[in-house]
Amino acid sequence: MSASAAGGHASSQQVDPAIEKLVRETKSLKAKIDLLEAENKALKKSIFELSYIYSSHLDAVRQGPMPDGKSGGSTDDAIVNNMATHTHSPNSPTPHTQTQGTVLGDMASAVGQLLSNMSIASQQANSTESSAASPGSGTDASTRGGSEAQLKSADLIKVEDDSVRRLNMGSIVARQDSSSKSDGRQFFLKNDLKGHQGAVYSVQYSPNGKFLATGSFDKTVRIWDGSTNMNELFVLKGHGLNISDLAWGYDSSLLLSAAYDKTCKLWDVESGKQLESFEGEGFVQCVRFHPQDNHVFFNGTTRNILSMIDTRKEGASSGSLSFKNDAMINSIYVYHDGLTVISGDSSGYLKTWDVRTGKVLQSILNESTKKPIANIAVSKQRGSDGINLAETEEPESRWLAVNSYDNVIRVYDRGFEPPTTVPRLIHSLKGYRNKHWPIKSAFFHGKDYIAGAAARRPGKVRGGDGEETSQSVLGKDIPLESSLILASGSMDPYVYLFDVGGGDGQYEVLQKLGGHTDRVYDVDFHPVDHVLASGSADFSVKVWGRASKRKK
Repeated sequence: MSASAAGGHASSQQVDPAIEKLVRETKSLKAKIDLLEAENKALKKSIFELSYIYSSHLDAVRQGPMPDGKSGGSTDDAIVNNMATHTHSPNSPTPHTQTQGTVLGDMASAVGQLLSNMSIASQQANSTESSAASPGSGTDASTRGGSEAQLKSADLIKVEDDSVRRLNMGSIVARQDSSSKSDGRQFFLKNDLKGHQGAVYSVQYSPNGKFLATGSFDKTVRIWDGSTNMNELFVLKGHGLNISDLAWGYDSSLLLSAAYDKTCKLWDVESGKQLESFEGEGFVQCVRFHPQDNHVFFNGTTRNILSMIDTRKEGASSGSLSFKNDAMINSIYVYHDGLTVISGDSSGYLKTWDVRTGKVLQSILNESTKKPIANIAVSKQRGSDGINLAETEEPESRWLAVNSYDNVIRVYDRGFEPPTTVPRLIHSLKGYRNKHWPIKSAFFHGKDYIAGAAARRPGKVRGGDGEETSQSVLGKDIPLESSLILASGSMDPYVYLFDVGGGDGQYEVLQKLGGHTDRVYDVDFHPVDHVLASGSADFSVKVWGRASKRKK
């Protein structure tokens, strides 16, 4: 045998074991990823079982004896004990031994633990995938990189195919991406804010645009510089469980935080100090200030209570008005006059409340299967130079968006004189994902986007009946109120931007912003600049802006 032939034979003998080793490692990594995904799905299922069981058993527990046969005590504690017999599974955390009257026995503890475990499991899955695709050393590394790249490419192709399939559903204006780029409405990543040690559930810009507040499952609120440098200014600590919502006072001097520890806390923005803490009836899910009075705020809870609290009055009972709903209140919006409040609840109803009488003025079922409402957002009218038209010309904007647990955002026209007019459904936005997840959205419309609308190309418009017709849209035909953008988080790791300024049933998915590695819970637009912030289960806050720089 020649020397060259012998060398080739020896080389093949060396490569074969390397390939076999690579195949074994690939199978092992794939098995680990599948296991983590299965655990994540089980955890996700468990948390929403907790939510539904809590809601369905609430009235039963109040009307009958406690699960252990005793009477009295906390309703939440009773439900936690009841849930413990329904939701225990090998893949969900075993509830700790609990006693009545303790916060540790609250359902919020179970919810918080499940959410934390879900975030950890998701990050482990991402880490495993990253380690599988990252180059190592020697022959094994190069071969492994190629094989894993092929696996990931196949997964990505499947994901993109699914996304395209979803984007083709509903009433979507067919237009090429290049057209979107030409109108100056494309957003790009500007800053990546890190510091939270848990999922970021709430992001809110201050009305003056100088600050960005973020709330997390790590029980902290962080205040960032809202300018381009985005420095962290304060870390606000005091809550005992996950932060559920944030709200700014009208002059940006005060910040309210709500949490699953049943409290709302008031913070001084200049000093970063806690001013007061207010106990709620149940886990506080949403909070909003009176738009013109920093002494008054509203909140909604899991005990079906909508409350109005005046901080100037001593004692929780003397300074509070409570209104009883028939389902958990997940989101609220307060009218400009502070006399009317819209609530979105776990039974899928939008209700308009008169806080002077405590009566419901309107009750609208968002969709026929009564999926819970995750968030309600009302458009913020803007003018040039940061002038907020809501404080000058027309206090109540016409447009309201509702995120619900059925993968659809519904946009309503509230009419010119809400609440005397009945909201009319004009869009059912599809393409993003929020089934069974509390995903939030936010509006943007302003003078600068009129030019963007004028740049639209003539194209096919798919109406509500699915029939396509040629239509040319000119900027001069689009009024300021119709130049409307809606951003939403999503169960997948994207931020979705929709143009909802067209006619009834006509909308466009402008862009999918990729950068997060886990669910995007909340988004908010800067009140003046063309900037968007997003908070995610990947523990990060990302700030997006337009690529073009306007000369002053």
